[in-house]
Amino acid sequence: MGRVKSVKKSDISEKLTVRTFGGLSIYYQGVPISILWESQKARLLFCYLLITNDQWVHRDKFIEILWPGCSGSAGSNNFKTTLSRLRKSFTGPRVINPVMTQGEAVRINIHDIDVDVNQFRQKAVAGIKLMSRGDAKAARESLEAAQDLYTGEFLPEEPFNEFITNARNELAELHSSVIRYLERIYKQEGDHAALEAFHLLNKCVAISPA
Repeated sequence: MGRVKSVKKSDISEKLTVRTFGGLSIYYQGVPISILWESQKARLLFCYLLITNDQWVHRDKFIEILWPGCSGSAGSNNFKTTLSRLRKSFTGPRVINPVMTQGEAVRINIHDIDVDVNQFRQKAVAGIKLMSRGDAKAARESLEAAQDLYTGEFLPEEPFNEFITNARNELAELHSSVIRYLERIYKQEGDHAALEAFHLLNKCVAISPA
């Protein structure tokens, strides 16, 4: 029997993990933490940054979404205040800056925050591409990883926000593709046990309350 390796402090991720499928929740080293949002606008800005986590976005886009029809100077002041409140919201268990800035562009702090949406997209797209190349074995691994991440609708607590709803619909459509490809793989492999468990799991996810 080999030696049990001790876990070094350096091996433990110092990042926050953000889960959005089935509801917004935030974890540090696997333990859920509560965020005391300084304002509802700060929380919404954080949600928008989660959606656009893989890109820099000019602040004017968020100003237009958060304060439609607002004048330029007022919108700029509102954004600065909300950005400050968002940062202040993350001064609890572990102080981090949740937002990176580059000139007038912003994005989620990818160095300190892992987002399940980003991982889901990457795994789903990788699996679909592998299927198109005929590599079903490798595709199965990526698609199953994507399926494991999709534990419910994206941010269901925001049912009437247009920006979030559009992202929810896009992610649900991508998840439907994941389901179709996984079903095809299981049928091709004759893995009836996996197919049955897969159908049961998706049925449970579909009927779970938001």
